[in-house]
Amino acid sequence: MNDELKKIGEMKGWTLDETKQALLDWWKAGFKDAFDECNGNLDEADEDYQDWLIGAFQVTQNRKSASSGSKGTEYVGMIVAYKGVRDTKEDARQLAVTSAMSNLQAVLTSGIKPYSNKEITVPVCRAYFQEDKWLIANAQDQVVHTEEGRETDIPAWAIAIPNQKFYVCMMNRNSKPMDAYSYERTWLFVGNETDKLLSQGPFDIPITLKCRWDAGMTNLRMNTPIRFKAEKIDYKDGSGFLLQTGNIEPNYGLGWVDDEHLPKVEKLFDPAQYLTQFVPHLNDLTQIFDYHEQNSFESSYSANKIGPTFSFKGTVEYIDYVGRELEWAEGGTQFSMRISSNSMRREDANSALYINLSKGLEEHHNAFKVNKNDEWREYTTGTQVIVVGKTRTYERNDGDIGLNIDAYNIYAIPSRAFIAETPTEDSNDLGGLDGFRGD
Repeated sequence: MNDELKKIGEMKGWTLDETKQALLDWWKAGFKDAFDECNGNLDEADEDYQDWLIGAFQVTQNRKSASSGSKGTEYVGMIVAYKGVRDTKEDARQLAVTSAMSNLQAVLTSGIKPYSNKEITVPVCRAYFQEDKWLIANAQDQVVHTEEGRETDIPAWAIAIPNQKFYVCMMNRNSKPMDAYSYERTWLFVGNETDKLLSQGPFDIPITLKCRWDAGMTNLRMNTPIRFKAEKIDYKDGSGFLLQTGNIEPNYGLGWVDDEHLPKVEKLFDPAQYLTQFVPHLNDLTQIFDYHEQNSFESSYSANKIGPTFSFKGTVEYIDYVGRELEWAEGGTQFSMRISSNSMRREDANSALYINLSKGLEEHHNAFKVNKNDEWREYTTGTQVIVVGKTRTYERNDGDIGLNIDAYNIYAIPSRAFIAETPTEDSNDLGGLDGFRGD
């Protein structure tokens, strides 16, 4: 049974435990009588029923992926970098708040103009909770929208006003409240159209994939085969294109590959090979400063130079698991690690690279973990990792120029990883001290 569930989990990007829970939830929702009869334990069902249930579950999950509402062309490949998330409505939301604090009646009457095109006006209304309902009222205090709910369940469209008991909300062109938040996640994708990848190979360079609206809420899996639909958007200057989607239903694994080609494709999608073969790769870390200078450009928001996005291998020397609080970092925390290589140590025994990574990369993409035997385990120093990131320079206190790397992907190579030891249950047991106390 576990083998079949693993196949479903690989397709959906779930762990085995998550797949089992999804099966139980689906079983309970669709066949409650049988679920109750077995006390929610599939092991209590006969083998024939188990086979049918898992088969039916797999069919429904396949159908969900195949019937995705995504528009565009189908692509296959691998997500190789997570470039972060931004709230596309942050500026509009802040403008609504500051305008309401300055002159509420004026903003209710005239709305706001949050976009670069100042001819576009976004209406703003007042919102509040009263008698088990959320109400939205216009400048004339006429209720234009009502939703039942609880006061503690604040609607997604409600924008809090500091030190006030009421909210405001932005309205769309259909006079309906629009969500106050809208996220856009940016990834780098290496792949091609489904019917072209195996014959033509991946695109020459990693392609930006922008996931907006509903797709912006989805954390895609990196370092594993993925299939999805997206629209191809050409750059206006003719320099290339990006992929964009507002609704994504990712399908993981190699279900799109014929059995005769499967062994070869499995080798191709080994992350240790894929990240170094199809992402610009630097073999010798002693050349990283030269590589940065040859490929960098001036930053539009600072005096520092921003380098290229590339991959490299290195050995972990130090990991900062605590991190430091940074308001602008995703998740509010930035972590770091120190990496070196034999070539760097031969030139200078203390030479190392400093890697910065966001809480999002650590929390959702296993930056400090390695997958061994289908289980994510924390790794320790001495582990070899592949980093996909971007270089940037900074000025040290002594005036010298230093180099940092902002990581977008950290992949620990399973065969070259040292697993962190897990304390035993009796490691904190003081029973063997025979009553001795150190105080």
